Amino acid sequence: MKECKKNRIVSWIMFYTLRIKRIVYLFASLFVIHCDHKQKANNEIFFALMTPTLGMFGDSIMALWPAETQLKPFVIIKNAFPVRTTSDILEAVKNDKSHYTACLYNGGVNDFLGNFTPQDNEIRNTIVNQLQTIPLLLERCDHVLVLNTWYVEFPWPSEAVLRINKSMKESIVTVPRLDLESYIKKSDLLDGGHLTEIGYNKISNLTLEHFRTKIPWIDFVPR
Repeated sequence: MKECKKNRIVSWIMFYTLRIKRIVYLFASLFVIHCDHKQKANNEIFFALMTPTLGMFGDSIMALWPAETQLKPFVIIKNAFPVRTTSDILEAVKNDKSHYTACLYNGGVNDFLGNFTPQDNEIRNTIVNQLQTIPLLLERCDHVLVLNTWYVEFPWPSEAVLRINKSMKESIVTVPRLDLESYIKKSDLLDGGHLTEIGYNKISNLTLEHFRTKIPWIDFVPR
């Protein structure tokens, strides 16, 4: 009788020991899972704060650029539409109140659509609009990069493009520019002015190369 009672007590002890172990294991697992989830959440918040934003201001060149895939890890915010003149872009920048890690600016060709003999004062007006836009971008963007125009063909205003580029190089000195004439070739043109995907990829590589010198930590952000 005593032996049976002793065995029963031992069985109860073993039973409750196993139950306690299971409870301990359960709490430990929950703690590990919670810590893992918390760490993942912290990592997501960290990378969200670290991910750089790129504001793109301009005309159809910006609007059609497959920047979401070619300019990773930037988060792309486009304020760009086809047929925008430099005065249109200036107004768009005035009305934009966001802040960006970096900004790209292009514009000028649309001021001369169908105008194959631009006057000097017309070229000056385009440059003045650009020069008024750049300080506004500097207020909203940590870094600003201006894109020059490139070789274009009829029906695009090729003479105006050459003169705009010359004036931009002489006048835009407060921010860096990408001078693209030597990079964009005839084979990179889609319709004489807009770019093929290969053409866009060329200026994407140059753009990322430039911003790495200004924002070196972008290479550590997941793509």
